[in-house]
Amino acid sequence: MMRAIVVVIVAIAGCSGARDNRTPAQVPVAYRDVRESAGHTAHVGKLACAECHGDHGFAKPPADLCARCHAVMTTPLHPGISAPTCQDCHAFGADHREPSACLHCHARPQGAVHAVGAHAEQPCGDCHRAHQTPSLDPKPCTQCHAEQQTKHAGTRGCIDCHQVHETELAADQACARCHASQPRSAFRIGDHALTNGHQKCTQCHQPHKFGASEVVACVSCHRDQPVLAAKPHGQCTTCHSPHDDTPRACTTCHEKQIGHPATPTGKCTGCHPPHSSSLPAAAKAIACATCHPATSHATAPCLDCHTAHAGRPQASSVACARCHSDRSRSAGSTGHAACASCHTAHGPKPIATTALCATCHANKVATTVGTGHAECAKCHANADHDPKAPPTACATCHRAESTTAPPGHQACASCHQPHDPRHARPSCGSCHPAKVQTEHGHVDCASCHRPHGPNGPVTPPACESCHDKQKLPGLHRVANHATCASCHSTHETKPRSDRATCLSCHRDRERHEPTAPSCVGCHPFSAGTRPRP
Repeated sequence: MMRAIVVVIVAIAGCSGARDNRTPAQVPVAYRDVRESAGHTAHVGKLACAECHGDHGFAKPPADLCARCHAVMTTPLHPGISAPTCQDCHAFGADHREPSACLHCHARPQGAVHAVGAHAEQPCGDCHRAHQTPSLDPKPCTQCHAEQQTKHAGTRGCIDCHQVHETELAADQACARCHASQPRSAFRIGDHALTNGHQKCTQCHQPHKFGASEVVACVSCHRDQPVLAAKPHGQCTTCHSPHDDTPRACTTCHEKQIGHPATPTGKCTGCHPPHSSSLPAAAKAIACATCHPATSHATAPCLDCHTAHAGRPQASSVACARCHSDRSRSAGSTGHAACASCHTAHGPKPIATTALCATCHANKVATTVGTGHAECAKCHANADHDPKAPPTACATCHRAESTTAPPGHQACASCHQPHDPRHARPSCGSCHPAKVQTEHGHVDCASCHRPHGPNGPVTPPACESCHDKQKLPGLHRVANHATCASCHSTHETKPRSDRATCLSCHRDRERHEPTAPSCVGCHPFSAGTRPRP
């Protein structure tokens, strides 16, 4: 209680010089926390409290209040409608911040303005003038950095490379700002300059010393990189550009030399390692056996088939025929004429397996998996070097089917696909279209016929196997009509019911109703009717 009374008395004393008419009860206890702030120190005793706080308490004054007395104080450093208020720099709060404490805000990014890095320890007022024009009046960099002078600077001096408030060592990565678009190629660096171990420019170029004679020698980092004995390769820059992560192509100098496509990298360096410590000084290339261990054709000298800089030799029937004439003749002018389709010059001897056949005939092999036709060699013996040889006859494996096939069914391929045994066989109607259009056309042909044995009916079964005579309607039940073939033919469209058919048995009825074209009009065979009396 006593502390509160003292604070109120101090507050009243502070305001009394300005002839404030506030009562002690109106002055907040918290005033002791803000009394020593820069803003209050400058105004208390010179202005009445009410001139800033009004007559209704001590709420925070409006942002535009300062302009009533300080209209001439412009803020060129903070223009625009998004500018901070005067109170943001001139603190009236409890933090007791001085007006020059710019880093209170600028230690962090402020919109498009980066956070202050370099020079953060220097007084901001040395270069910035908050209420003057021009607001930016920096002193020369050399005033503090006299020892860092360089001839490398551009039109603006140090700030060509350095940003005033950049983070520490940011200039190491900033060289590309200028050197990506230099008109002279000698000074231009690409997007990949800082790769392959060169993380920053100052690894080779000392800061503020950029003369050609001042560049760090390559051997200072690359001491263990021996080079080929040939004189053109003695300088690192013969093959390497310091600002390119890829060495110059060997064909830049050796344009007539074709590369060796079999090398791991596909480049000249596969055979001619420029920095190999194991290669003898007099040798220009490594031995072929380094990459090509002995396989088939190992007894033949490599240069009998290969020329060092002529690329990979093309395997052809002509080349192979020099040693394999018999097989080349039988495979010529066929789909197997290209020896390299199955053979590799330095690979093991291929074995004619289904897997090998599948490299070219994958569609045919895939459909035979799990069937009796899965092994190509069973039907195609020696077809690898004699594709025109006829395949093994089907009867070799399917003797029972071959000996039981009826006339017209001996050609197995008419119904079966040898490379797709599971494929649906063509319907009987594809060869017998007229018969499938008859009364029995809806019945499976295999019920009465078999294309071949050993399964299925040998001969068509009797009509009674499907048609119970005891249940047939009309005149079907007459004993003399028991023989179905008398009136029906198995593959006819309709049963014969004309007068001539009936008279073939009923000759005594020749003069009975001679004008009637059909007997069934009065003597029906269908259910529900009776013959006329």
